[in-house]
Amino acid sequence: MKYKHTLYLLLLFPLMLLSQNSIKATFSPAEDYRWAILYENSPLGNIYVAQGKIEDGKLEFTLDASKKEGVYKLVYAAPQDEFNFDIIYNGKENIELSFAKETGVIFQQSSGNLLLNSYLSNMANIGKEIEDFYLQNRTDSEEATSLFKRQLALQNQFEEESKNSLANHFIRANKPYIPTSYENKETYLNNLTTNYFNHIDFKDTVLQSSNFLLERSLAYIAGVSHKGMDKEASNNTNINTVENLISNTEPYFQKYFLDKLWKKLVNYDLKDSANYLATNHLIPLAEELKDNNLVIKLTQFKNLSIGNVAPEIEWSTEVNGVQQQHQLSELAISENYILIFWSSSCSHCLEQLPKLKSLIQTLDSTEYKVIAIGLEDNEIKWENEILKYPEFTHIIKLGKWENEVVKTYGLTSTPTYFVLDKDKKFVAKPENLEELKDFLEK
Repeated sequence: MKYKHTLYLLLLFPLMLLSQNSIKATFSPAEDYRWAILYENSPLGNIYVAQGKIEDGKLEFTLDASKKEGVYKLVYAAPQDEFNFDIIYNGKENIELSFAKETGVIFQQSSGNLLLNSYLSNMANIGKEIEDFYLQNRTDSEEATSLFKRQLALQNQFEEESKNSLANHFIRANKPYIPTSYENKETYLNNLTTNYFNHIDFKDTVLQSSNFLLERSLAYIAGVSHKGMDKEASNNTNINTVENLISNTEPYFQKYFLDKLWKKLVNYDLKDSANYLATNHLIPLAEELKDNNLVIKLTQFKNLSIGNVAPEIEWSTEVNGVQQQHQLSELAISENYILIFWSSSCSHCLEQLPKLKSLIQTLDSTEYKVIAIGLEDNEIKWENEILKYPEFTHIIKLGKWENEVVKTYGLTSTPTYFVLDKDKKFVAKPENLEELKDFLEK
């Protein structure tokens, strides 16, 4: 019986080897890359597969038979949401690729990825010819019709070649607006915009498991302008269009997708658009799905955005035995205010407060006033510490990290700085004292 089992394993072992495939990647310049993580994508997030060290620009992942056909994500730097790319895996073959910042991903082996990249390259070339036709104000209808026929022939050719493969999902979704005859520039550009999403199925789980829907939506939001609207109004109109397109998808996918879209808008410094998306679409959805953490995150970001009025802070002081109530919004003692959230038990804070005092002494006292908010467990140490800084307005908030002001101002560490104007609107959110100094000097 022992020998039968051994023979069975020996026969099975070659089959096990055959069932394994690999992803080999070459990164350049090699010294810029150290580590990579591989995820399997899904409509609701990424599933960890493996991680590996990039040595001399080389990386290899082995995929066993349990790794099914799908879209995978390779992360090569932090933050992960920014530094990654998608890979189509058909479950049957090895994948080889190279990556450089200047050229992006180039596949050397992988039928699906090679076919998709060939499609994108060919369509980009014919698209450039059509763009040049209109940019040069050419009006030859036969030339235009010939260009559109070539474009349609390429689209049909690649759709046929990619049948029954994952690449087909992306090739069909990428199909551009293609006129059947000559259109003048204004008509053509208008039709490009109007038909932008015609071939994109937001319910397609393959597309949902990739960067495709997010990238196309971002390009539309930031790139399409509407006559008679300023940039912000155009962006908001485009956000509404995208939200409407995903409104009939599964609610948890909607939340996941809109949250990623919100993060991208923030990263691209489109904060007004991000807040519009949050207020009008994402926060109501998160509330409906009872995702309180997401609601808090979005609300904090909106409330603390540059140009917004700072959340109210209330405190009391005692003068000649009489308690006096104060509110941040009612202060009228300076042209600008520097808020610092600190704690007497924070060694880093105790190092920075003297430096902040020295910095403020170089400024006009009517221009800047420091409001120092102590997050404390008790008053004893705080009361001794504030005696060193009589020029600051001091406020104590007991309960330390449990105090409501922590959530209101999205505090995660001390010291934390904010700069307000005389109307208590945020004008800067320096990460540290050096950034504050740089801001004040400018």
